[in-house]
Amino acid sequence: MVHVVDFNMIVDINQLLKSQGIEYSIHSIGGCASCGLELRQDGEEYHIDEIIKIINDYLSQKWLKVVQNSDDPMMLYVDSKF
Repeated sequence: MVHVVDFNMIVDINQLLKSQGIEYSIHSIGGCASCGLELRQDGEEYHIDEIIKIINDYLSQKWLKVVQNSDDPMMLYVDSKF
């Protein structure tokens, strides 16, 4: 099964980050968010662990989560919570 974060979910997450004053955004990789997400710093630095927690809190209602790539912490892979 493919674990997809769709366009609307990306928009929701980016609005959530912005509403909390976090100057980061997520973007799909490879034209589809089933390939992964890229976290981009758009302003002041913020703890990535906290950002991932916020994203995962949002995705938990969709039975999804993101996991950091061990080589590039700004690359996030989408996975099922099961």
